[in-house]
Amino acid sequence: MKGTMKCVIKAAPGEGNLELVERPIPPVGPNDVLIKVHSMAVCGTDVHIMMWNPFASTRMKPPMIIGHEFSGEVVEKGELVSQINIGDAVSAETHIVCNTCETCHNGNQHVCPHTKVIGLSRDGALAEYISIPAENAIVFKKFANWEQLSLMEPFIAAVHAATQFDLVGKSVAVIGCGPIGAMGIGVTKYAGASRIVAIEPVASRGQKGLDMGADVLIDPIKNDVAQAVPAANNGEKVDVVLDFSGNVGAIQASLTYIKPEGKIAVLGLSSKNLTFQLDEFVYRGLTLKGIAGRRMYKDWETGKGLLARGLDLSPIITHKLPMAEFQEGLRLMKTGECCKCVLIP
Repeated sequence: MKGTMKCVIKAAPGEGNLELVERPIPPVGPNDVLIKVHSMAVCGTDVHIMMWNPFASTRMKPPMIIGHEFSGEVVEKGELVSQINIGDAVSAETHIVCNTCETCHNGNQHVCPHTKVIGLSRDGALAEYISIPAENAIVFKKFANWEQLSLMEPFIAAVHAATQFDLVGKSVAVIGCGPIGAMGIGVTKYAGASRIVAIEPVASRGQKGLDMGADVLIDPIKNDVAQAVPAANNGEKVDVVLDFSGNVGAIQASLTYIKPEGKIAVLGLSSKNLTFQLDEFVYRGLTLKGIAGRRMYKDWETGKGLLARGLDLSPIITHKLPMAEFQEGLRLMKTGECCKCVLIP
């Protein structure tokens, strides 16, 4: 497709340096699809790029279009693309993997060491159009609206975390009720958990956790979680802990309220060291599992099923702005004034 499009780029290294510009509509390779973007959700990664912290500065080489959580309509496809049609509604798996290394061949594409990331190591989706490999475009036959469809990338990461362990009939503590944590609570409920205890110090985020299905909310600043979590679970420690906070202190504290043979899945990120007493961890038979991205593409299919069953993500979106107001969207995410803000090209 010929012509130009509006997009938001990181124009140069350093804090700020984000600009709304016009660029040529990207070309479509033989295995690619061109997508007209209908909605783009602001992510913490976009804030990292704006602030130019070490996470962003070691991964991005400006100038580059930012943004990776999006939905849109296929308007052009390469000559070798057969399973996707013009007019299909899609979201996208943002990790573009090599499919040739040992890790990929063993079915672990989600941790491929050669991964390229949309909106970070290649041009992203805060634009009117984006071109991506067809295998990364996930078709949705039914969906609530374009805004909720743009939440799929973080939602499917929450699916990965909350389905890592069997939750049927299990008691679960969820640490952190930000956007992914709140969606994780919704998944946990639909995955059959018997009781969900949300742990979150920010009242507005805690309320989102309750809105998405938590049975009880605990403020870890005002309460000793070692006592409060079992008290909220009928006097029993919990079977599973899901961390969406990246707070190493909170993860360490979970060892005080998890049962022997308990399972801990961690999606939250931190550069700090996690420390615990090894013999206690070993003798209690605990499991600690890191959650990276989304299992490709099993978690996407599970997520589709949960949405078809009725899981509602509408409480997650609190703000909707035109793309031209991207600075406000980033500010809302940085300050925590939104749960999720979506930008419309």
